[in-house]
Amino acid sequence: MSSVRNTAILVAERDGDWSEWVEPLRGQAEDIAIVIQRMDESPAELAARVRERVEAIAREGELVAAALVGGERWDGETLSARSSMVQALVSHMRGPDSELFLDAGPSRGRGRHAMQAIASVLSEQVDDSLSIVTTRGPLPTPRRSTRRAA
Repeated sequence: MSSVRNTAILVAERDGDWSEWVEPLRGQAEDIAIVIQRMDESPAELAARVRERVEAIAREGELVAAALVGGERWDGETLSARSSMVQALVSHMRGPDSELFLDAGPSRGRGRHAMQAIASVLSEQVDDSLSIVTTRGPLPTPRRSTRRAA
């Protein structure tokens, strides 16, 4: 009998404070994929790598949780890349309790509002099986029990 591997993905833009997300996501899935923006990588290049990684995860198992940790940029290029990454994530998320976390970081202002705007648009496009949560840092504990194959 084969089992489907449940995976979470953590995506971090440059300057995003992502390290505290590992444990909360570990409570969501059996495996975690981490994609961090490289120093010389544009937002569009990061988005392309994320799309490729999400497709690979979907071929091998089930994407059940994701966190996008924003950096300090919020210009048009960054917002476009975030939109592309989020669309790839939600199009491959499966399961009745899938969760997408959009972390704007501890700063206030436009970056946080940009993440909230993405969440608002997405909430109109997805069904109730996907929970979209905007945060300012990781949630202190997993929101549901660990998914493990028996």
